[in-house]
Amino acid sequence: MNPREHVNFSSTQKSIDMRVQNSNPSLKKKYLSQIQELEKLRGKALFFPYIGSGYGKGVYVQLLDGSIKMDLIGGAGVHILGHSHPELITTAKAAAESDIVMQGHLIMNQEYLNLSKKLVQLASRHSKLQHAWICASGSMANENALKIIRQRHYFKNTKRRKILAFDRAFAGRTIMMSEVCGNPAVREGMYDYKEVLRIPFYNKNHPEKSLSVLKSHLEKESQNIAAFIFEIVLGEGGICSAAPEFFIQLFKECQKHDIAIWADEVQTFCRTGNFFAFEKWGLGQYIDICTVGKSLQCAATLYTKEYSPRPGLVAGTFSASTVSLAVGMKILELLEKKYLKHIPQMENHFNQMLKEFSDKGWIQDYDVFGLMVAFTLKNSSRKNTLAFLQKLFTRGVIAFFCSKSSEAMIHGKHDVYSNSFTNESENEATYFGSRVRMLVPAVITSEQINHLKNILVSVLSEGEYY
Repeated sequence: MNPREHVNFSSTQKSIDMRVQNSNPSLKKKYLSQIQELEKLRGKALFFPYIGSGYGKGVYVQLLDGSIKMDLIGGAGVHILGHSHPELITTAKAAAESDIVMQGHLIMNQEYLNLSKKLVQLASRHSKLQHAWICASGSMANENALKIIRQRHYFKNTKRRKILAFDRAFAGRTIMMSEVCGNPAVREGMYDYKEVLRIPFYNKNHPEKSLSVLKSHLEKESQNIAAFIFEIVLGEGGICSAAPEFFIQLFKECQKHDIAIWADEVQTFCRTGNFFAFEKWGLGQYIDICTVGKSLQCAATLYTKEYSPRPGLVAGTFSASTVSLAVGMKILELLEKKYLKHIPQMENHFNQMLKEFSDKGWIQDYDVFGLMVAFTLKNSSRKNTLAFLQKLFTRGVIAFFCSKSSEAMIHGKHDVYSNSFTNESENEATYFGSRVRMLVPAVITSEQINHLKNILVSVLSEGEYY
């Protein structure tokens, strides 16, 4: 049986009432063979046995084995309006009829203009950002940001190269951006250029520590520091944040030394109830550079007039495909018109659900920032967390993980200088600890959150994972 016949899909998929369901036994053998073939071609195992059929609706996606899952990771945060949104499908089809597949920085079409104009309009409402440079990925947006920042210092006759970053930062997968990342696994085997200076993220028991470490770096080599890259909500670093005052005190110190304030919003963009997290936290006046991506279907570097690069520094054959530019624009329009205002309601639903789990003693802690959700199992070892995620997958929920729990951060167990923990007996639970992470689509309904809750209860109540 063809899995596309497993559900009666219409051409627009508007009439389908999809629900979590198990795989079709008649497709299982072939599906497992396809998984093995893909793993052999990659030379690496898949995290989940996942190959999509190309069909889905909203939060639901159908795999080639006929099973239907709740997709709560959305291509690592790309599918903010879920699967097969009818207006996105219509936009994509129309854009696919354009004369070119890929647009570049030398010759571009109207889609490039429209998206650039919209990004600048949204960003400039609450910040000094006036320009946008579109590219294909978040990593490239961050690379362009760093080049722009370093060039500005070069033409001010200061050859600053170093970057300030939080200890649990994530900035992308290029060689330079992997060095910015706080997770040593991301940098394994890579040369250490020693151009990143770490600052510990907020610690409620030692709130002064971050500023103290920053001042120490500035005292030693402020003339070598070009930028401070930060995530307002840590993504891969645990879905954690802090009050605006925490960030402002760091920004003000950096501004004293002409250090660029660089907001990495590749993951937070469109997810916190505002288009930009810096809007929600009221930080726009401080931002010199901002990078966005994921939900946009492409990426962009936004910058102030002072940081506008000279010709030749940033370019590239491709900016993005015509389809991704058009669909990215439509996503911004739909969020502005309909979905953005519902995010606080969804945030409340997840907070209530996870509070119940915490009260029952099933989880250690949790954090919810708009559509960014994470919680820590009682046993937060990586092995236990990954086993929990695999069990969720078999029950019909696709989630992922992020690094150490907020408890490890709050209690100050991580030593930013030595990459080790002060209490070695807690090594398994903290250093190798993980959180369950969800990047929820904005189209999720209250009913679907309750459905998710029932599945989570069925797994957590078994007691196997805490």
